[in-house]
Amino acid sequence: MSGSPWLDNTDLPKSAGGLLSADAQCRVPGRERVYVAGDAGSFPGPDWKPKQAHMADLQAVAAAKNLVHELNGREPVERFKVELACIIDSLDAGTLVTRSDTRTLLLPATRLLHWSKRLFEWWYLRRYR
Repeated sequence: MSGSPWLDNTDLPKSAGGLLSADAQCRVPGRERVYVAGDAGSFPGPDWKPKQAHMADLQAVAAAKNLVHELNGREPVERFKVELACIIDSLDAGTLVTRSDTRTLLLPATRLLHWSKRLFEWWYLRRYR
């Protein structure tokens, strides 16, 4: 993965891949009150850490809480949990894959997981529609 071309025209610190560098609290190093969440950032963590909307949500919550901490004169201490959670859908069956620091789970493909993913997508996206 590589960063957006517009980042090349900034002096923001970048990773080797061109993404914005970030620490465990989603702060951009060397910048006061500058945070990053989602695909634009390069975060510490295991090599398997995913780039998915679920992770962006977790990072955004941590970044927002940390910014509020800073604005209130406190140290930013919130971290996001690195986890992978997805259902690989083949349009008639789904396979659940989860991973965290403590466990990995892979369930066999079933119709129930296909329909579970469809329901989750509807439920998750409804607030954005």
